[in-house]
This record gives sequence, C-alpha cells and structure tokens, in this order.
Amino acid sequence: MVELLVGMAMGMVVLAGLTMVIIVTLHGNARVDARVEATQNARLTVTEIMEELHSACISPKIAPVKESSSGTKLVFWHAAGGEAKAVEPKPVKSEVTYEGGALWQTDYAQAGGASPEWTFAATGERRKLIGNVEPAPGKTGLFNYYRYEDGALAESPLATPLSKAAAEETVYVKLSLTAEPASNPVHDAAADATVSDSATLRLTPPAYDEETVALPCQ
Repeated sequence: MVELLVGMAMGMVVLAGLTMVIIVTLHGNARVDARVEATQNARLTVTEIMEELHSACISPKIAPVKESSSGTKLVFWHAAGGEAKAVEPKPVKSEVTYEGGALWQTDYAQAGGASPEWTFAATGERRKLIGNVEPAPGKTGLFNYYRYEDGALAESPLATPLSKAAAEETVYVKLSLTAEPASNPVHDAAADATVSDSATLRLTPPAYDEETVALPCQ
C-alpha cells in the first residue's frame, strides 16, 4: 500500500509538471499569434498611409503637408485612388486622426479650383483604419515632421501643431505606433507590436549648399 501511494504521488508530481509545461507552451504560442496579428494589422495600416504620402507630390513645389498637422493628426494632399501615375492627378485632402485609441481617416474630394488653389468638399468620407493602437513607447504622438537643414535631415522634429511656414518646409514624415491584437485573448506586454515607417516628400536629393533650402516636392 505504501509503495502504491508513493507511486501515485510521484505520478501526480510528474503529471503536474507536464501540465505546467503544456500551459506555458500554449500561452507562448498564443502570445506569438497575438503579436503576429498585431504586427500585420499595424503594418497594413502604416503601409497604406505611407503609400498615400508617396503620392503626395501632385504638383511641383506645392507642399502636401498642411498646417495644423500635429502628433495626433496628419493633414495632407495626395493623389486620388488610381491617379498616382497620371500627369495631372486629381487631388484628395485627407486627415488621419488618432482618437480614442484608434486611427481614423477622413477624405475630402476635390470640389473645384486648379493647382495650387484647389478647393475641397466641406464634408468627407470617414473610415476607421485600425483600433487598439497608441503612440510608440516614449512618444506622445504618432506623427513626426522634419525639414532639411544644411543639406541633411534635421535631427529634431518640427514643433507641432505645424505652423504654415513649418508645413511648407516639411519634407519627411515619420509614423510610429504600437498596436495590440484585435481578437486574441492574450494581453500581456509581449503581445504588443511597434511599427514605424517614413516617407520623404522630395522629388530630387537635397542640395548640400548650406544656403539652399530644400523644400518639398522639388
């Protein structure tokens, strides 16, 4: 009887150890799946915004990023869908806003006018790009804006919200965000994913002459 009890106790210890291994393994797999999901969702959203910024130089020497852009709101002009390769693409005014833990985009169609005096509709089409996001660690906003100084990209971002003068010198936009999985039940810190990307709003390399100002879309 004693030997039986000892054997049963040892079996319970082994079974408990195996159970813990299985639980840890399943939790690790769930965390990896959650991180992959968060990364994919964030990457798709960031790529979409970057592609629109890459089609933002719709008219030479016209700055696409507009004043009032800030760390939580990007206001810019870009080519409408399917117009990026056109000689004179149709412009769209877009506002990408960080609100309530989500990124929203509102597009305003061209209402009239000609370059650079386009006019846009008073009301736009609003859609949700991604939820469960927040600024990257150590950041207070998602967007940063840079100008060229002395033939190179400035080390520090421009102050926000952008003034009219600062917007007209913005040649580089960086987006950084941290996303959580939308559907996976794992919510520990390791399930979050931070994604960053940037777009250069310049058609030619900057001049290395310190006296020359490298403006966007030139």
